[in-house]
Amino acid sequence: MNKIIVDFLEKALVSGYVSSVLVPSKGPDNTFPWTLVSDVSALTKAESVPPVMSVQGAKALASFTQSMTEGKLLAVMRPCEARAAVELSKLEQIDLNNIILLTMDCPGAVPLKEYRRNTGIEPDISITETIRPLCRQCTEFTSAGDLCLAMHGGLRAVLPLTPAGQELLDSLGMKAEPDTSAWNEWASSLRTEREAARTENRMSLKEAYSGLQGLTEVFSGCISCRSCRTVCPICYCRLCFIDMKDRRCPASSHLERSRSSGAARLTSDTLLFHIGRMAHMSLSCVSCGMCEDACPQDIPIGRLVSMVSAGTTDVFNYRAGSDPEDPLPLNTFKLEELHEYED
Repeated sequence: MNKIIVDFLEKALVSGYVSSVLVPSKGPDNTFPWTLVSDVSALTKAESVPPVMSVQGAKALASFTQSMTEGKLLAVMRPCEARAAVELSKLEQIDLNNIILLTMDCPGAVPLKEYRRNTGIEPDISITETIRPLCRQCTEFTSAGDLCLAMHGGLRAVLPLTPAGQELLDSLGMKAEPDTSAWNEWASSLRTEREAARTENRMSLKEAYSGLQGLTEVFSGCISCRSCRTVCPICYCRLCFIDMKDRRCPASSHLERSRSSGAARLTSDTLLFHIGRMAHMSLSCVSCGMCEDACPQDIPIGRLVSMVSAGTTDVFNYRAGSDPEDPLPLNTFKLEELHEYED
């Protein structure tokens, strides 16, 4: 897969249609830093689909493109990274006008902890410990962005998904229209399998951690390192609500509540942080699993947020990152909606 993608990147750069490409590259000590490449010779170290996700691609794209003024950029990303980039564009953190997103049939990613123990490990869906939990239940593993490299069902082709993707293929003289029926069948079969796995996992989570008591239990091991916030592509605020001094309730407020009701339960800042974060970004969560991978306490935070996100997005019939033209639900007022939640 890497060779096919790198060859495509070389063609795009040589043609002059794009001025640079963004792609993970082999770094020291088995790392894969994101690299902005404008010289074809520098693609020799490109590792377009590394075994781990150390930095979410959309987060890297946001930092690289803040100062872009001219030329087109071709970014190689996993489907969840491309969808996060679309969400960040709606949140005005990325301008996608001159950016082309190339994705692929994603093989999943190895958990970071497993990779630290064995840097020779590769994602293998048949071996549980080589695939992150959210990857094992991911149903958005292909067909994202502007172009997608199809590698199953006998296909080895870059498929256009948007006019921008088609325009790039036309400029490179790549106008073949392969038969995608077998590839579509492969995707449909895997999606059905993973939907079943996801449903089972979410049922287990609900049984174990429902209600305030359940959330208190699951987050009891949290050490408040905020790594989940740091690695999340959707958490882009310079100042988080939990760190705002004027958010904190004075002691007098708690005392008054206690006097009026006889007792006042104090919700910990840790629980407030996680509940608040879920509320803030659940509509734009792309279930990339970065938060869970970064958690030193092995809290299933990614699966929990993904489950909450599924509930909120279903209410608005919204799929995060699937359509750049689909407005964010909370940015759009509709007179006739949500009547079922009225008293």
